[in-house]
Amino acid sequence: MKKTLLKSFSVFLAMLMFSMQTFAYTSKSSTSITKDDIQSVTQFDESEIYAAFADVSDLDQYLTQNDGKTYTDISQENASLLSGISSTATLPYSASSDELVMGIPSFLWGCVFGWVGLLVVYLVLENKDQTKKALKGCVVSTVVGIVFYVVVIAAAATTTTYTY
Repeated sequence: MKKTLLKSFSVFLAMLMFSMQTFAYTSKSSTSITKDDIQSVTQFDESEIYAAFADVSDLDQYLTQNDGKTYTDISQENASLLSGISSTATLPYSASSDELVMGIPSFLWGCVFGWVGLLVVYLVLENKDQTKKALKGCVVSTVVGIVFYVVVIAAAATTTTYTY
């Protein structure tokens, strides 16, 4: 029994290591970034930034002076302030139900890393559905661990030693 468990566990670990190596190899970025690419992104013109935010600055000034105005009030009174501004509000980072942390499913975060994985999913995604999946993974991992532990203890207790 012990030999079979040991061999099964060894095969499982070998497959896990192989799959992690495959995942690491396929997740490499195939693009190369040159020094010129980095400089073109990091060098910017401040006047261009201020020009881009000029409309928003005017709107901000107007709202500071006229407290309590809504989007519809401004669109009726002074529509020129709203040129190029959408009426739909954009919320801060909000994860969709199919979004993943580092490309790893939430269930696996909970299953492999336990409560730490659950905490990571909760803090990074702030999504109830993904947090529930991580919790399910954590519970499954705990139950499997307990069952495995009970089986090993039961096997060790029933093993008889032969002395010659």
